[in-house]
Amino acid sequence: MFKKVILFIAFKYTNFSRKDIISKISLVAFLSIFVGVATSVVVLSITNGFREDLKEKMIGKEAHISIIGRGLGIKNYSYIINDIKTNFNWVVQAEPYYQGQGLLRIWGDNIQGTLIMGITTNSINRYKKHFKLLEGSYDIKKGEIILGETLAYNLRARIGSEIEVIVKPPIEGELPKIRKFTVKGIISTGYGEYDSTLSVLLLEDAQNLYQVGDIAYGISVMVDNVEKVKEYKYKILNKYSDKPIVLTWQDTNKNLFEAMYNQKTVMILVLFLFFIVVAFGIIGTMMSLALDKKSEIAILKAIGMKSRHIVNIFILSGALLGVIGSICGIILGTLISINLEAITLGIENFVNYIIYNFSYPTAKLINPYTIYPEKFEFFKSNVYYIKSFPTKVELLDLILVSLFATFVAISASLIPALKVSKLKPSEILRNE
Repeated sequence: MFKKVILFIAFKYTNFSRKDIISKISLVAFLSIFVGVATSVVVLSITNGFREDLKEKMIGKEAHISIIGRGLGIKNYSYIINDIKTNFNWVVQAEPYYQGQGLLRIWGDNIQGTLIMGITTNSINRYKKHFKLLEGSYDIKKGEIILGETLAYNLRARIGSEIEVIVKPPIEGELPKIRKFTVKGIISTGYGEYDSTLSVLLLEDAQNLYQVGDIAYGISVMVDNVEKVKEYKYKILNKYSDKPIVLTWQDTNKNLFEAMYNQKTVMILVLFLFFIVVAFGIIGTMMSLALDKKSEIAILKAIGMKSRHIVNIFILSGALLGVIGSICGIILGTLISINLEAITLGIENFVNYIIYNFSYPTAKLINPYTIYPEKFEFFKSNVYYIKSFPTKVELLDLILVSLFATFVAISASLIPALKVSKLKPSEILRNE
């Protein structure tokens, strides 16, 4: 009997077009949910974006799965590569590589430690896709080397510089070997540890340098689905009886990615606390609504409406605030996340316009020796690999944020609803 009445009253109480104080309070509660949900979507999208960006950089260097030989390495790597490609249809690419520690020396006493990666030309194409070339070229030949950005800076190396590479072959009794290489390219991986240590050679040069002959340190395997690498890993282990060491990109960067997931957990906790504050705002809104409308509630109870119907009115009002606020917040948050690069660029252009057309000329009039300011950037192009905040909108995040916001709105409405349902109509009407 009262279902339509309950729905009508709930919509009426959440009507923002009215000009009374309750409508303004309801609007503030709606805006708090709206802004909270939009902010949550953007923050979580940026967190996801950084994680995906970092994952791409890890995969660019280390491949999806690495098969590492025991002892000196893998002798029959050509056979294993062909066997893998034949038996596993999920293998997209399999290439040998050789890696080892070494030292780079230039200008006499300028020495830096390095991780030497000897790779094939096919693997270099993967580097082209994931890493930014700052100078030179990726097309290295025998006797040429590519350096990470920070490593090149510390060595004061430039394109065409000659660098001595010093290594200790993994063979007992062998003395350290020194060989000169010419710098062909300088790259930025966007990851500090790689930029400060990575040097890239051709596989043949690395094998000759370490004097291991036709042996690969390991085989880098690219697969069709990076999320299934654990499943694929065990298939490879079951295939070969000699049990090579098989590591996925998740294994080699386990601690880093755990830290990234922990960071997202902290973000979620902060957003949870924010919604708790929103909940108090909704409680205040519903309490104000209850006090303002107590005479109407008394009349409704007097004509036969039960306490549970009154509770339903307030819960439905809170649910409407939560649902409408969540939908609007998700739409805005998603739009901001998708267009964050353009928004970031627009803010940078606006700030630079103010700096160069107003702030700097004014400062120049006051002090003629004012230094010309640097261009404003969120991420300095000479420091960071990225130009804007990387984002990735995940459907699960949108669902969880909207459900939680609606739950908070309904839960916050429950306290005033229970309080109002206990009002006695005779006392209220007598005092009116």
